[in-house]
Amino acid sequence: MSLSTESGGRHTMHNSTLSRRGLIFSALIALAGALLATLIIHQFQLDLTLAQWIFAWEGHQWALKDHWLFSEVLHQRGRQFSITLLLPCLILLLASGIRPRLRPYRRVLAYLVIAPLIASGMVLLGKHSTGVDCPWSLQPFGGDRPYIPLLQQLFNGGDGSCFPAGHASAGYAWLALYFAAAAVQPRWRYAALALALGLGLLFGATQQLRGAHFLSHDIWSLALCWCCCALMAALMLALKLTPWRDCSTHRVSSMMQLNPATELQPHASAFRSTGR
Repeated sequence: MSLSTESGGRHTMHNSTLSRRGLIFSALIALAGALLATLIIHQFQLDLTLAQWIFAWEGHQWALKDHWLFSEVLHQRGRQFSITLLLPCLILLLASGIRPRLRPYRRVLAYLVIAPLIASGMVLLGKHSTGVDCPWSLQPFGGDRPYIPLLQQLFNGGDGSCFPAGHASAGYAWLALYFAAAAVQPRWRYAALALALGLGLLFGATQQLRGAHFLSHDIWSLALCWCCCALMAALMLALKLTPWRDCSTHRVSSMMQLNPATELQPHASAFRSTGR
């Protein structure tokens, strides 16, 4: 979808690479992919193996847990940066109520405020309801709790609050930029996608190096954020696609259905203009 400007300053939605069906399908694919990745990680114990390698590399301690770059800059400031990104979206959304030039973009701006909040909120809800422990709390990494694989811990429950990865969602929640760019300026959508994925990977890697999360925690954070952003895009950005497409298709088909009799009969004015 994209917003295109026609003569007279009118804006219309038209189809490009996204559709409501495609958005919903992509959300299902994200969840299925996360589940498949979790089964592979469980089968080969990749969570434990990777965390043990990082732990050993840091000298059998979480040496980077309180390091200023990882703790203050990438963790605390990174979270603040993600929150700050909401401010211009909110300001522009409010301004669209009084600025006519912004009104065509009101739906997209509302999406950029709502979708990241819902994505982050879903991850936060998961953190406080799954009861999964952080690596730094587990016995193999200097903690006092036994290590239990993710699938077993999800079914048995616990009192941890580390799954999915909350800090990674501060980056992945901005996958909303990808869908918003597809609705406004499609050529920007891959740059927006790279930005969101880059932030999520950076924040996720930061927390893994600090001992806060396993690999599977980040994968589910990515999947949930994509799912939320895609479904909200299906609800908010694809809402007006169908009426326009139906009307435009009807207009085009009507224009192309010419009456052969009319087509073969020259108009009288044509003869007058040529003197025949």
